[in-house]
Amino acid sequence: MTAPSFTQSSSDHMNSPSLTNPEAEIRQGNDCVSAIAETPSSTSSIEERRADQSLNWSVWPSSRGEDALAMWRRLDARLGKRDCASGATWTDCWLRAYGDLVPHEFHFAESNGQLRGICLVTRGVGQKSGPFPIRTRHLGTAGEPMPGGVCVEYNRPLIEPGYEAAFLTELVSRMTEGRDWDQVRFDGVSIEDAQQIQSLLPGIEIRERSSWYFDLAAARSQGEEILSRLGRSTRSNIRRRLKKYGELECTWAENIEQAEEIFRELVELHQARWQSVGEPGAFASERFHGFQSEAALRLFLEGQGVLFRVRHQGETVGCLFLLIDRNRMLDYLSGFASFEEKPSPGLITHYLCMEHALKRGFDAYDFLVGEKRHKENLSTEVTQLCWLTATRPSLKMSLLQAAQSWKRKLSALRKGSHSHTDASDSEILDDSNQQN
Repeated sequence: MTAPSFTQSSSDHMNSPSLTNPEAEIRQGNDCVSAIAETPSSTSSIEERRADQSLNWSVWPSSRGEDALAMWRRLDARLGKRDCASGATWTDCWLRAYGDLVPHEFHFAESNGQLRGICLVTRGVGQKSGPFPIRTRHLGTAGEPMPGGVCVEYNRPLIEPGYEAAFLTELVSRMTEGRDWDQVRFDGVSIEDAQQIQSLLPGIEIRERSSWYFDLAAARSQGEEILSRLGRSTRSNIRRRLKKYGELECTWAENIEQAEEIFRELVELHQARWQSVGEPGAFASERFHGFQSEAALRLFLEGQGVLFRVRHQGETVGCLFLLIDRNRMLDYLSGFASFEEKPSPGLITHYLCMEHALKRGFDAYDFLVGEKRHKENLSTEVTQLCWLTATRPSLKMSLLQAAQSWKRKLSALRKGSHSHTDASDSEILDDSNQQN
């Protein structure tokens, strides 16, 4: 794969030939970043490893992608493949689908001869502020033109525990240096990472969105069933629907043939649902379809993805593709039968998948962001995911922000003149999931 690369700073170590062991190159005298990091102790406890150390930082261009991914895979394996969207497989699939379109580079940090953290930094393509094009930088697998992007959530660098603060501090500094950008965006990060980024960039704009989830670990520890922890009306609705359905067949994919079949049905159902209301559907994008097809099967094979299906009388009610991130199941993609054919297909499919997830030892069932009624109804807790935007001071951005401020004020005045609104037409899609 050939992809455009960034112009590198003088500190970047780009002149060496490709090495058999790329990690050795990081130790050839790159920038030394002063930081507080973790030092292993005899018990390897993070709390007992606080000590002053330094991180050596490297930046590689996209032309070094194969070497970078080789390092990424080794770090990912050493950390137990706990993270999904910052893992080597997700990143490799994204680069294969979008790498020739979205300029990108690889950032690394090491200490004591050991790789401690790695991430992707991209330059946005087709990004706008209102109707005006702007130059953006992004953390992770983001920055694609929309529609057709993957909408990454739980986005973070892949970092060895204990080095998160040191790595993120230097990364923020690197991403906001220079003058060849208008905005730096941190898309879909956890509230904890957002708080640290905000402490480093006090003026940054933060947009929080609710991510509802069911606490499976809490239910398991109390010996409770899923239904007993849901609201009364939701319990009643699920019981009525299950009684109406009668026998249902659930498939949690256990082999590649089942995974391929379920994913293929998911795409068909997903597209049919959205096209029925005049929308193209997410899979209309060739790049998006290619990324999801490869990621679904590769993540499934590596134990980082789940494909689940519910059938009734030989007909599919719904299909799910869920990511596994730190033992949380993330509701990433879905496809459901029409409401006319099957009652509450999304509600029932998710509920039955949650029952299986509880028995299989997962900690949480996370519905990610998005205004869908079933997400809150099937949840017991809520967290926040954040989209942060740092804007570089310039006349161009000042004028854009002033125009957007006036637009928001005008919109508020218009809304104020209407005290009542009709129910949203989007309710027809409550049980669908075009893109979280």
